[in-house]
Amino acid sequence: MKNIKLIFLSLLVIFVTNSCDEALDINTDPLVATSADPNAVLPFVIVGYSNRYVTELGTRIMDVSQHFSACFNSPRNGTTTSFLTGNTWRMYYTQVLGNLALVEADAAAAGAGNNNINAIAKIFKAKSYFELACIWDRIPFTEAIDGAAFPSPNFDDQEVVFNGVLDILDEAIALIDAIPAGGSVDVSTGDLIYEGNMDNWRRWANSLKLRVLMLIRNKDASVDGEITKVLSEPLIENNSQAAMLRYFDTPAESNAFNRLVEAFFGVSNEVQGVYAPGPVLYDMLEGDPRKDLWIFDPNAVGAPNVSTFAFQGDYATIANNVIRNDIPHIMFLPSEIDFYRAELALLGVTTEDAQAAFNTGMNNILTFWGNDIPGAQVTLDPADIEAFIAGMPAVSIDQIHEQLYLESFLRPLVSWNTIRRTGTPTLPLPPTTGISTVLKRFTYPPNEAAANVNTPANLPTDTKVWFEN
Repeated sequence: MKNIKLIFLSLLVIFVTNSCDEALDINTDPLVATSADPNAVLPFVIVGYSNRYVTELGTRIMDVSQHFSACFNSPRNGTTTSFLTGNTWRMYYTQVLGNLALVEADAAAAGAGNNNINAIAKIFKAKSYFELACIWDRIPFTEAIDGAAFPSPNFDDQEVVFNGVLDILDEAIALIDAIPAGGSVDVSTGDLIYEGNMDNWRRWANSLKLRVLMLIRNKDASVDGEITKVLSEPLIENNSQAAMLRYFDTPAESNAFNRLVEAFFGVSNEVQGVYAPGPVLYDMLEGDPRKDLWIFDPNAVGAPNVSTFAFQGDYATIANNVIRNDIPHIMFLPSEIDFYRAELALLGVTTEDAQAAFNTGMNNILTFWGNDIPGAQVTLDPADIEAFIAGMPAVSIDQIHEQLYLESFLRPLVSWNTIRRTGTPTLPLPPTTGISTVLKRFTYPPNEAAANVNTPANLPTDTKVWFEN
């Protein structure tokens, strides 16, 4: 399996150096192939997606939710560059969704023995459409990836996309449940996330459903029945089931986030101070065991102001334990589920024990970062984790929302959604901002707007997306 990883992770250099001048029109098929070997295409899709995510989004919008104090070419101040929007849009629509369409079509044509391949493609497709809608609000969905029938696809409302994503995830789960007793195609080399473990893929599909439903619930509480139903299904429940892509401390297999730091600044983030914690994050971590895992602050200077680039002065920086070659791309952790359970219990949606769910979430997230995350440079004593949780005040909605914000560290779209959904924590506006609040949406890539007459006019970037109150 590692050889497959090596081959496709070596493509990262190609992805990083792609110019945003390339055609971004999602309505023309960039693919020559008409079929797809899943053990070849799935790694290409997963690694290509991850590379773009950790670089375009990880290095550029971690300060939108102010986990970081500042990022280069960040849209935090109300403007999104064509490099950021174009590369991200192209990654999702052509590199990911375009290739997944081939995988799905081949798997469907091959019959039930390929249900596992079809299901994996659908789950990743659902995840991609969901994230696109979270970033841009209205996106091509029902008419996307079919240039022959829809050369200028219409854009669907976020609500339509979210509900469509739920349908896709249900289709994927049904495919998994219908895998023949005689087995299915071996995708252990092509599936770089779960190595073909379809029980974990079903858990991830259900967990993604809950993530989507929590955003829909912000506007429509009638989904409470759907939420309680999905809570009874298998979900990501422990750190061994976490969805993530492993990276390694070798040149061709390392996380591109750290490679960018070393390529443009040298040595490491702790030495160069390229990325620093935001002041809200820094203050929230006071007394929290995660502070020493995430933040390097030998001089106790604290976090820089959100208007100050991290590399100025002796401010605290993000620790090498976080920005390193072998940090995995974290996509879903069980603690997110636990905190949703605690929130829903306090709101009366379920009859679960809110305190127990909250404590489980705290144990899962602290144990993940303190012990279970691959390649950890700093660890936590389980006794210290237990003592910290025991010393926390009784669970409250505000406390749950704060922990959801911390739980989503290093996952910028998840943390951005948490802030837009809950309003917690309260973030200061950057002094140089041109908008009335933190960023709410991206603007559409100029190339896509030029190619598709149905591209909506850009709204001000402080305009709420549909799921916000």
